[in-house]
Amino acid sequence: MFKVTRGQVLAATETSENKTDEMPYPVYSSQTKNNGLMGYYKDYLFDTAITWTTDGANAGTVNYRGGKFYSTNVNGVLLSEEGYTNKAVAEALNSVAWKYVSRVGNPKLMNNTMGDIVISLPLAIEEQNEISGFLDSIDNLITLHQRKEIDPNKKGDE
Repeated sequence: MFKVTRGQVLAATETSENKTDEMPYPVYSSQTKNNGLMGYYKDYLFDTAITWTTDGANAGTVNYRGGKFYSTNVNGVLLSEEGYTNKAVAEALNSVAWKYVSRVGNPKLMNNTMGDIVISLPLAIEEQNEISGFLDSIDNLITLHQRKEIDPNKKGDE
């Protein structure tokens, strides 16, 4: 279903904290804060993919990445020309990938191991996209409620 690859080394000093015209592409790394966003960069490596953290404490964390982005070398990347790169597949993988992390020394989930993981999901990409839309709606609802907790005086439609 996927071509399995990795991101490339990129020093944090090469990135911008904010998105600009010169630095428009998000850079994803192994951190969990801000959904793995390390900053922004002038170039991109991938356009819509699924990433996972290969090394360290967050090994096995899987995310859907829509649009053009750069991924660092501590992220594995799943690419599909058939349209299987969607949130439904990413969430299905995220629910099981942690079981495949090697915990000898530094935790790792390497490309060959990720390539062997089997998940169950609808074969029809349309159905996967419907599930992805539902998951996005839930994420948006959670974000809305988190914002209300930060500023309880705000109304939901502001």
